[in-house]
Amino acid sequence: MKANEKYKTIVSPYRICPLGAHSDHQGGPTLGMPLNLHTTLRYCPTDDSVVDITSANFPGTAHIDLNDPKLSEENWSRYCSAAILSLRERLPTNPKGIVGHIAGTAPGNGLSSSASVLLAYIKALASTNELELSQNELVDFAVSAEQKHIRINVGILDFATIVGGKRDHLLAIDSRNQNWQAIPQSEHAPPYEILVAFSSTTRNLSDTPYNSRVNECFEAAQTLAELSGFPKTKRLHDLPDHVFEKYKHKLTEVQAKRARHFFTERKRVYEGIEMWKCGDLKRFGELMNRSCESSIKNWEAGSDEIIAIQNALLGAPGVFGSRFSGAGFGGCVVALVQNVDAIAHHIPGKVLRATSDEGLREL
Repeated sequence: MKANEKYKTIVSPYRICPLGAHSDHQGGPTLGMPLNLHTTLRYCPTDDSVVDITSANFPGTAHIDLNDPKLSEENWSRYCSAAILSLRERLPTNPKGIVGHIAGTAPGNGLSSSASVLLAYIKALASTNELELSQNELVDFAVSAEQKHIRINVGILDFATIVGGKRDHLLAIDSRNQNWQAIPQSEHAPPYEILVAFSSTTRNLSDTPYNSRVNECFEAAQTLAELSGFPKTKRLHDLPDHVFEKYKHKLTEVQAKRARHFFTERKRVYEGIEMWKCGDLKRFGELMNRSCESSIKNWEAGSDEIIAIQNALLGAPGVFGSRFSGAGFGGCVVALVQNVDAIAHHIPGKVLRATSDEGLREL
């Protein structure tokens, strides 16, 4: 393998989701924002079909032939092979490989580092092989990689936010129709900072009840559709609120909890968009708090560590609102606050200050 001399750099940000938790896999609306915490992939094309990647965060090398890719057994290199397997059908007959070094900037889970990594690999391989991919295609390939090869039943939230996000904007994502709109920050909004508080709990999503929670949502949607006579219903977002209110007593207790979270969260997203547009961060933050409360009670997420962080933020001065980030079984809590330094000592765990940033890009 001979690498070309000119190196390029992909910057693939992490993301937060202020509202819209556990909604995208049901086709529901959700809100995202890319951060200045990110994955960077420094790479250059090679003169053969081999991909060689080293990591600043993990030992070993991902060594994969584009002509004969196999899913890696190693956790970190598995994402590289998953990206390749997803993109393979679009690669040319004689694909060009890359040699590169990948690094992440966050110390824990909950900010969608896996989505960030997948998109970095896909973007670099597409650029190297002169593939022009639209934002929607980038999202589709990354979702396919995570669903088919990592085997996590994710929606488009993480990927759409990373691809379509803009600095000082909130990305409103329509998961059912797979489109999104960047909403600028209101000139009437008070100054704020993004606080990220990491717990000591880090888990691979595949080792959590996430997939079973998603399946319970699908089961609730199917039951409600059968009871109400709604045709061709696959996901909860296909159903109006009044169907849940009328038939919720006929769901199992678990199905009712999952559906209740979805339908109340959908309302919070729509209200949150209006609060963001008018700059009412106080009300927006209250919606975040209610979202997290529902994640605990109805989605039944949370570990002792992140619930302790959330409770500390609820009682801290200068916090507009906070909630779990990610699947909610470990990882971190994100908050919109007046001043990170003023409240960091109130919060257990490692605290970082973050800002909104541009989406996926090549330097």
